[in-house]
Amino acid sequence: MLGWGKIYLMTCEQCGGELASFREGSALAVKCTRCGWSVATTDIPGIKVDEAKYVVRCRGDYQDKIHIKAVSEVTGCNFLTSRNTLQKGLALVFVGQAEEVLRVRDVLVSAGVVCEITPDFNWV
Repeated sequence: MLGWGKIYLMTCEQCGGELASFREGSALAVKCTRCGWSVATTDIPGIKVDEAKYVVRCRGDYQDKIHIKAVSEVTGCNFLTSRNTLQKGLALVFVGQAEEVLRVRDVLVSAGVVCEITPDFNWV
């Protein structure tokens, strides 16, 4: 039986054999190691179904090549445009959904760029 992150000792309802649990993509399942009987359910992470639009703003050093490259990567703009973006102070660099915002945030933070995400972003 599966429940709230705990796995309990399980036996197959068909043959009494041991059940092994596994996760594959968004599927969570158990399968009998003896007869092959199985049952599965979906377990979609919340970040994948979050439909909110998030706004990412950042602040960094416009003279730091690493900061400029990070902004360039997330905005798709060239080096000069990204440097000008950083000169503005807190600048808008991305608007999107949670999974994309997490990737953008990770790129910026790993380069040492300060980010602000609105509304509150709980997927970090």
